[in-house]
Amino acid sequence: MPIELTVEQRDLQAALTDAWSDHAPAQDLWSSIRELGLTEIPFPEDLGGAGYGLKDASVVMTAHGRRLGSSPYLSSVIMAGLTLLHAADDEGRRAQLPAIVTGERRAALVCGSAVVSSSIDAELSERGTLLLNGRQDVVLDAASADVLVVVAHSASGVELGVVEGGAAGVRRDVRESLDLTREFACVEFAGAEAVRVSGPQLAKRLGRARSLMMIALAAEQVGIARQCLEMTVDYAKTRQQFGRTIGSFQALKHRLVDMLVATELAEATVLDAADADRFDDVELAERAASARVLASRAAMFAAEEAIQIHGGIGFTWEHPLHHHFRRAKTDQLLFQDHAVHVDTVAHAMLGRARATSV
Repeated sequence: MPIELTVEQRDLQAALTDAWSDHAPAQDLWSSIRELGLTEIPFPEDLGGAGYGLKDASVVMTAHGRRLGSSPYLSSVIMAGLTLLHAADDEGRRAQLPAIVTGERRAALVCGSAVVSSSIDAELSERGTLLLNGRQDVVLDAASADVLVVVAHSASGVELGVVEGGAAGVRRDVRESLDLTREFACVEFAGAEAVRVSGPQLAKRLGRARSLMMIALAAEQVGIARQCLEMTVDYAKTRQQFGRTIGSFQALKHRLVDMLVATELAEATVLDAADADRFDDVELAERAASARVLASRAAMFAAEEAIQIHGGIGFTWEHPLHHHFRRAKTDQLLFQDHAVHVDTVAHAMLGRARATSV
């Protein structure tokens, strides 16, 4: 299958680039996202969605990464929304998703870095609800979320619950973060009552949802890398040194090409992984890890090189490049450390090598 965008996806990409061209980094894009119907993209029509897939949502995430939008598209639509779509029971999906699909309500996902893991304990009440206790230290957009989707552990295994952000027994404290364009909070539960929406084969389905989230996040990282590359190329075309534009120096050309190669390779890997329906859970997890490895490297490399090539101005607080670096680093650490994804890719490659040699 060709690794490229369809005509419709290219049109969406162009429309978002045009619509958000005047937005400054960290500006809230949420109203624009809702007006354009982008929250509906990855959800089926029977739940109020547009019936498209992860690849279309990844186009949005790439544009979001370019502008460093502070909207809850990742936390609400991708993380909480796709978790409910793939892991909740049918009743839970139909009760909880429509308001998230339209963007009427913002959701945040409370879970461990591996998604299936969690530091939250759940006890099944006599009414069939979940009583939540515990604390999750770093939760994206939790402080402003209307509803919290919680992965928890009970005596019988993994549970999935939904609780109002302002419910009794829920405490949310904003945390300082390296990324100044996003909000993180510590969420603490003390007997908070949540609606139980655990679907069948929950751990397996959460694993697939995690893979989809990782691919979408990798798409945002591609957007960061692409923006840093374009900003640096534009700067190199105009900055004069020794009577010449710095872009005419061969050493600098090589560095820009290295940025381009890293970005293009990451983008191709993300686009391939985003055709998620083609893959079973194991292969999807491997491709998601590959996308995260290459996209993380591309975003960090591009941000670092952009700051270096911009010289003194690149290190100033007033220049936006430090925001791109901060977002790139924060994205790299979401859903487990970069080294974990490298190990996943390595084990997958070694496993195939052993199977071939036998």
